[in-house]
Amino acid sequence: MNYEILNNKILIKDTEEFVPRHILECGQAFRYLNCDSGHKIFSKNSFCGLIYIQGYVTIESINPLEYVHYFDLERDYSAIKANLTGSFGILDKAVEFGKGIRILNQDPYEMIISFIISANNNIPRIKGILNRMCERAGERIGANEFGFPSSEMLKDKGVDFFRDLGCGYRASYLVKTIDAINNGFNLDMSGLTTQEARKRLMTLTGVGRKVADCILLFGYHRTDVFPVDVWTERVYDGLFGESDYTAERKADILCSYFGNMSGYAQQYLYYYYRENNIK
Repeated sequence: MNYEILNNKILIKDTEEFVPRHILECGQAFRYLNCDSGHKIFSKNSFCGLIYIQGYVTIESINPLEYVHYFDLERDYSAIKANLTGSFGILDKAVEFGKGIRILNQDPYEMIISFIISANNNIPRIKGILNRMCERAGERIGANEFGFPSSEMLKDKGVDFFRDLGCGYRASYLVKTIDAINNGFNLDMSGLTTQEARKRLMTLTGVGRKVADCILLFGYHRTDVFPVDVWTERVYDGLFGESDYTAERKADILCSYFGNMSGYAQQYLYYYYRENNIK
């Protein structure tokens, strides 16, 4: 990707490969604010300002190298898109529609908490819950900015705390999962196959197949997963015809079809189907 770092700014000149709206609205990120000049994006205990002007993008942070990694700027997405469109005709329109998508490298712990909250929820509510949690339990990292609270910071927060945030039935899941993380659950998935990593994640309360696959894709960059929800079930139906298979079975078939490119394919297709309300 064509970018350079000048002081605390990353300058991106190749906006065919980086479109903020595509990146932020394809279902992978919840901790960002839309501002008059662009976006403010949060990751763990830091944040960056992102300005998109026709022709280039500017990302400003006190630690720009962190956001080179966060936005996956070292990966060649033009090659990924060429691979997808060359191998799978169904992706031509979806890749063109969401051509500026990049899969973010987000914190696995943050993804576990975020995607437990995301289950049977909508994006505005998820964002609101996470913002309130950071404000009430996170560390202040700016004038009006708060970091993501660690599991240690949340260890004494009970079900009532999470219900008050708006988590509903997910409150008890979060308490149990945070307790597991504080008591030795191993977040390091290196050395595990994706199947083994998924199995480990699914021992956490509130983490089923779809949530585990989201964590694997957005927290561990495991691209051989295909998270399946109502929109991506429609992708399956478009490819293979309607069936009474479970979502898990459909996910397995889609992973077999797209292989190691599954995660990338899922992002382009999810964004295309949802934004165009394809039935």
